[in-house]
Amino acid sequence: MSKLVKLATEKAARSERDAELLREDLFEKCMSAVNTLGDDVAGYALVIWGKDGEMRTAYNAAQGPIGPALVPTLAADALNRHVAVMLAKKDDSDSSS
Repeated sequence: MSKLVKLATEKAARSERDAELLREDLFEKCMSAVNTLGDDVAGYALVIWGKDGEMRTAYNAAQGPIGPALVPTLAADALNRHVAVMLAKKDDSDSSS
């Protein structure tokens, strides 16, 4: 006889695995960005949100040419460019198949 699967248990386990993979991806990308800049890191901005839309932010603009007042605009512009590039790459790969 096959073993019954409890959907609530499976959903919770999958959610936990997905969260762990997302955290690993976040830490990997952060480390890659820091390693790319090396000793030239002068600041950062971070936005993280949960499944319910709850957000947490962090930034440090204590050094370098970007002051705290510019962080929101800088982050928005950088993300707009990054997302546009990623969408363009996706469109290119979709049209080449």
